[in-house]
Amino acid sequence: MKDGIIKKLLGGKKTLLILIAAAAAGFLLMLGSGGTKTETSDAIREYENAAANKIEQTVGAMCGGKVYVIVTAEYGTETQYAKNTSNGSEQTVLSSGRPVVVREASPVIRGITVICRNGDDPALCRKITSALSCAYGVSSARIYVTSIKYR
Repeated sequence: MKDGIIKKLLGGKKTLLILIAAAAAGFLLMLGSGGTKTETSDAIREYENAAANKIEQTVGAMCGGKVYVIVTAEYGTETQYAKNTSNGSEQTVLSSGRPVVVREASPVIRGITVICRNGDDPALCRKITSALSCAYGVSSARIYVTSIKYR
């Protein structure tokens, strides 16, 4: 019974092939970035580590002592290339055999965790949160500061 309904809806093998081809084309278009390229997770980790090192130095200067930082980013560096659209087609603009870069965007930081000496002091916590929010454009709700617990 179900096979009969599906055959009636699809109208035969030709329609099924067209639907499969359309779905595949749609999938490939979704994979295509429309002139943008996103780097791999290794590049994201590298950015996160570099940002964490800068934050450790900055917070270390603010509160003294050892500082531990975790930074997480949403996606890698994004590069947008110049496109030439004519006659309904789109081509990447090249200069000296290389694509012309229109814009490069750094990864967006999703959250920052800071563990430092006196991190439970409300005044110091506000200062660290304000500094990181200003420097990285991260909402204060996405910054967590806590104190190191020694055993």
